[in-house]
Amino acid sequence: MPLHVTGLPGLAMRFGTSREGLPISVQVVGAWQTESTILHVASLLESVSPVRDLFPDL
Repeated sequence: MPLHVTGLPGLAMRFGTSREGLPISVQVVGAWQTESTILHVASLLESVSPVRDLFPDL
């Protein structure tokens, strides 16, 4: 069921790249009213992500 229907907080973020160069994402979902926990977990994941320093060519 889509998260926006359940009312649960969640986010999806890029966490890596496949051998073919495609983005790999991770989805973090929490219980009701745990937005701060979700953001904290996302911050920790971002700090160890192998793609944290990748930026698109402009």
